[in-house]
Amino acid sequence: MAPAIIAAQSAETIPVPTKQQLRGLNAEEASALVAKLGDAQRKLRAGDFQSFELMSGSVAGYEMTKVSPRDAFLRVPFQQVWEIERVPTDNRLWQPFKLAYAPDGLGKLYWDIEVVLGADGQLERVTMNYKPPAPF
Repeated sequence: MAPAIIAAQSAETIPVPTKQQLRGLNAEEASALVAKLGDAQRKLRAGDFQSFELMSGSVAGYEMTKVSPRDAFLRVPFQQVWEIERVPTDNRLWQPFKLAYAPDGLGKLYWDIEVVLGADGQLERVTMNYKPPAPF
C-alpha cells in the first residue's frame, strides 16, 4: 500500500458527529433521502427488482474491493451517515447528493457516496467509494 495512503489513517479514533452535518438541504430533506435509501435496501433484501445503477469500489489493495456493490450498499446503515450535501447542478433531470459514512470514526477509511435522484425523486444511481480521508 502506498505510504501516503497508510499515513492518512489516524492512529486515534475520532467519534463521528452525533448531529448530521447538512449542506444545501434541511433536516426534513435529509431524512427523506435517508428513508429513500433505506426503502431501497429493504426492497433489495426482499428480492424486489430495483432499477437504479449501483456501483462501488476502492483502492485495489483494500478488502472492500472483494465486496460486491450490492452487499456494500446493503451494509451501510444510512441513518448513521454523518454528512449529507446537495450538490449544486443546473440539470433539471438529475439531483446529486454526496454522503459520508465513517464506520470506524473520523480520520479512518470511509464511504464517500454519491446518490443521484431523477426528476420525479426516484433513485437513479448510487456510487460508493471506500477511501482514505482527506487530503486524498
